[in-house]
Amino acid sequence: LLSWKNTAQWNLSSHIGDQSKEDPFPDRILALAFHPQGHLLAAGSGIPSRDGNLSFWRVSDGTREGVIEKAHLDTITGLAFSPGGHRIASSSTDRYLKIHEVETLELADQLEGHTNHVLDVAWSADGETLASAGADHVAKLWAVATSKQKKTEGGFKKELTTIAFVGTGETIVTGGGDKILKAGGQNLAGVDDFVYDAAVSPDGSIIVAGGEKGILRVWQASDRKLLYSF
Repeated sequence: LLSWKNTAQWNLSSHIGDQSKEDPFPDRILALAFHPQGHLLAAGSGIPSRDGNLSFWRVSDGTREGVIEKAHLDTITGLAFSPGGHRIASSSTDRYLKIHEVETLELADQLEGHTNHVLDVAWSADGETLASAGADHVAKLWAVATSKQKKTEGGFKKELTTIAFVGTGETIVTGGGDKILKAGGQNLAGVDDFVYDAAVSPDGSIIVAGGEKGILRVWQASDRKLLYSF
């Protein structure tokens, strides 16, 4: 997980789950997201080809605040809270994007358009747009208010595994099996491996990404300059 945290500090005082037990996570956990206020951690888990459960955990002590069982019918691959924290978007290998209300845990919307697994989701800073990355080699932008597709970006030869917004606009970062990381349609220097995940600092100035070779790379977003490779 690559995630930027806005709040001054956070402390998870206990482990959530036990490798030797099926409760509360019967199988893999592939998606995590912090609430904008920092008090909740959302986790996407489940059994492949059977269900995708979405649970919410109190950061201070690891207590479960709520769970949406079968939020998806397959593995949850990505999570993103809305800027205000009232809703959460999820992507899944069941080919859907879903939006749930955080307070009531009710389904607010379901977006369909990808023809293969949806592998990541991001929410724009103004709360009006969702971005999704798919195994169908495309990235999509969605209008939250109308549930309609705004844009589809193709030209990728392999699956897209990660997507993120840069700053307050609709510029996106995409990466995946092509061994290419793009920001605003331009390739970022220094990438030569399968890109697993990427994140952008809250102010849109820094882009980070991690890949198959175990290297964490850091770029300056304004000119796409590679700053560090760890």
